[in-house]
Amino acid sequence: MDRVLDQFDLDYTRHEDVRTVVETMMTARRTHRNRMHAYFKKFPSKEAALLKPHPDTTEEQWKELCDLFTSEAFMKRSEQNKKNRSKLTVNHAAGSRSFQRTRACMERMDAFQRKCDLEGKTYTEIEVYSEILGKKSGYVRGLGRAVKPLPSSTLTTQSSDLQHQLAKARDEIEAMRAAREKDLQEFAKKQAEMEATLRDHHEEQRVEQERIRLEQEERMKREQERMRIEHEERIQLEQERMRKEQERLRAEISKELEKKMSSVMEKKMSDMSKRLFSQFGGSKSRCMYIVITF
Repeated sequence: MDRVLDQFDLDYTRHEDVRTVVETMMTARRTHRNRMHAYFKKFPSKEAALLKPHPDTTEEQWKELCDLFTSEAFMKRSEQNKKNRSKLTVNHAAGSRSFQRTRACMERMDAFQRKCDLEGKTYTEIEVYSEILGKKSGYVRGLGRAVKPLPSSTLTTQSSDLQHQLAKARDEIEAMRAAREKDLQEFAKKQAEMEATLRDHHEEQRVEQERIRLEQEERMKREQERMRIEHEERIQLEQERMRKEQERLRAEISKELEKKMSSVMEKKMSDMSKRLFSQFGGSKSRCMYIVITF
């Protein structure tokens, strides 16, 4: 059970765990692509393959795979691999292990067998695999490619360290929480002070605005009173000027009328004297006497 759980309990701070996950994903990707390529080769052309996508892919994914399988680089690499495989005279059954390494493993197996016969000691299959084939990073003998479980001593040490780290982290969290509570209290206090200051400032602004409004109203009243007085004074001055102008015009008209009446009277008297002189004859002085008497 522990071995199974180890496959799912990953520590992404360890390089081995990250590399195992990446290699597993890369292997799964290659397997999936090879399976898709085998399905693609069943069709005579790309157009025919596009008409029937693989059930495990969407149309968009299948189109991208078809574009990959028909690309020049992929086809060139595929042809070269076919040529290389055609030159093999013996099928290689050792996987990625070379012939030299396979020979060395066989020699180690013979030596280990002789050692077991001399010591009379038995080993498990996994111990035999590890002794002969050696240890491989990211590969557990008997389980395949997976994250290697840590030894129990290491786990105990790590557990103790983890408990210490957890206690330290818990203390740090408590300290941070206390500091945060203190900061929140200080912030609330400052906020209350700022709100009180803001209210006082608003009240001061209101009082100042009221004072300015009253001053403006008083100034406007004084200005209106001044303008009213000036207007009345201008009206009085204008009326006085018009009265004087009327008196002057009246005097001028009177003088002009007197002159005209005097001229008319003189003319009438002259005309009358002329008529009398022509009617009665006599001296001019007598005529004038008659006119004056008349």
